[in-house]
Amino acid sequence: MNAASSAAQRFTLLVCFFIASPAALAEEFVVNVFNNFFDDNDITIQVGDSVRFVNSTGVFHNVTAAGFENQPSASSFNHVVTFNTPGVYNYSCTLHSNMDGTITVEGQAQSTELAATAFEVEPGSYASGNPFEAMTTITNSGNADSGAFTVDYYAMSQEMAAVLQSTQSAGGGKSASGLQSIPEGAILLDSSNVSNVPMGDSVNHQAMVDVPESVIAGDYVIGVTLNFADGNANDNDRTAATVLTLLGKFLINAGLNDAWVNADAPFQGLFFTIFPDLSLFFAAWFTFDSVPPGQDVTAVFAAPDLRWVTASGIYSEDSVTLTAELTTGGVFNDSEPEATQTPNYGTITIQFLSCNEALVSYDFPSVGLSGQMTLTRVVGDNIPLCRALLAELQMAP
Repeated sequence: MNAASSAAQRFTLLVCFFIASPAALAEEFVVNVFNNFFDDNDITIQVGDSVRFVNSTGVFHNVTAAGFENQPSASSFNHVVTFNTPGVYNYSCTLHSNMDGTITVEGQAQSTELAATAFEVEPGSYASGNPFEAMTTITNSGNADSGAFTVDYYAMSQEMAAVLQSTQSAGGGKSASGLQSIPEGAILLDSSNVSNVPMGDSVNHQAMVDVPESVIAGDYVIGVTLNFADGNANDNDRTAATVLTLLGKFLINAGLNDAWVNADAPFQGLFFTIFPDLSLFFAAWFTFDSVPPGQDVTAVFAAPDLRWVTASGIYSEDSVTLTAELTTGGVFNDSEPEATQTPNYGTITIQFLSCNEALVSYDFPSVGLSGQMTLTRVVGDNIPLCRALLAELQMAP
């Protein structure tokens, strides 16, 4: 390749860069304000350029024009106006006659056209304080960066989603321009901030979406709305294909009665029994000794390393702290000798995140055992009952 062709290629690349990047060509022009006149009162600029009006005379002047935001008016100012729309802008100082000027803006108008082109949520069941992950792909097909804006996440019933989709497919529904909003009757869940979507580019915006306590337990379609005013606001809204179970403020109920297990500790677990009329929570923990017994240790019935403790306490909302008791001294299926119980053997604190997940912390100080674990049900047959009872409690006065 000779030097001439190499230089020509570099020139072509440079021209393409500037054509593809209008922001790179932006210039700033200065108009000085003097007593009774503007020094450069007839200029032609390009879309994206700025004009800086400078008044250092100490005399009160203003710059007034249709389309100017925050029009300056003072005895001293340094004010910048950026022009993103082509046209002719006539300005003046209304305090002094014949003090006027014209700015002609040429070129293509700069605009940002955003669209939520994809939206996904992490499947599962979520209560307040247990957020779910949402991923939104946002595309900017315009010729200007978006700058910062917010994103709203909302929930609606499956029936409402079906009606909305039917209305939109028939040509009704939301307005096609301006600022989008969540559908009427939908529940606003959470918001997040987007710093910028560059022109001609796409970004994947990830957020953790919390569930308000006011949400009534049920299955919901999740939607996202971009809070950005552009030419086609319908593109700023999208719903996820995955239906989530949202539980709102979790409340302990009898639907939690079941066998629960720690996946990291097989063949042992807890049985829960809730007495709603008494707000009483009972648990029995079937486990093993903290140290395996020697091979010479035997038992007549079952195994010498089996252990169990019982615990009870008064629950409130989604949590309960149980006082554990240790029962010893009895024999199989007989009243003699009479078994005895050691009260205050330890504490077990349980917080329910959903109808199928609980966080447990335990402390047995006399034997130096403490820790945390996550429990799930052995089988999920009672999960629908738990959700139904939860919804009843949430709607109760």
